[in-house]
Amino acid sequence: MVAGLTAVLLLASVVQAVSGFGFALLSMPLLSVIVDTKDAVAVSTLVGTLASTVMLARHRRHVCWPLVWPLLGGALAGMPVGLYVLIVLDERLLRLVLAGAVLVSVFVLARGWQLEGRSRRFDLGAGFLSGVLNTSVSTNGPPLVLALQARGLEPDAFRATISALFVAGAVGANLLLAGAGRYTDQVLAYAAVGAPALLVGGLIGTRLARRLAVARFRPLVLGLLVVAAMAAGAGALLP
Repeated sequence: MVAGLTAVLLLASVVQAVSGFGFALLSMPLLSVIVDTKDAVAVSTLVGTLASTVMLARHRRHVCWPLVWPLLGGALAGMPVGLYVLIVLDERLLRLVLAGAVLVSVFVLARGWQLEGRSRRFDLGAGFLSGVLNTSVSTNGPPLVLALQARGLEPDAFRATISALFVAGAVGANLLLAGAGRYTDQVLAYAAVGAPALLVGGLIGTRLARRLAVARFRPLVLGLLVVAAMAAGAGALLP
């Protein structure tokens, strides 16, 4: 289990450092194969907070704050709904929801949609959906990626702005999960085991980001996400 946790969080942090997103999308389905899915949500949220904070510290000068506030407002409104989903769904159904959410996310990200006529309502709606996904299956990135892609941000501004959203959203998610009693001693032990791997993966990913074109790295990320989603789905369906 220790080796599995370390490998998953190392890989997910490399992906996050290179592409600016993907930590929870990749770590969640793989963690759900290793530990209880509801524990995986708590571990991914807790450890992912550190990953996003490191990323934000590196790119903070490029944050586009006017885009952050409406998306964050919607996310905060959606988080209690996601927490309710996490509490009421059983283990297998939650894994299936997780697998489906990741596969839909891969489709959305692969399409790279550029939306016209964006509005404050769109931002609030994308933020709300990200909040629901955040506290239910810890995969809040795709609605935020879609919203920021629609704005045509440059790579540095994209990484910085989405990192700011991840960090701010993680604060709210951590408070709700802690209040619901999801941060057990076991979850904290899992997070402690994975934290060093996350830091090492971040350093590796930062070096790779200087040498790799993100466009070339992106198909590999999407392929990894499909494999991870299939693993989570198989874990839910097999006895």
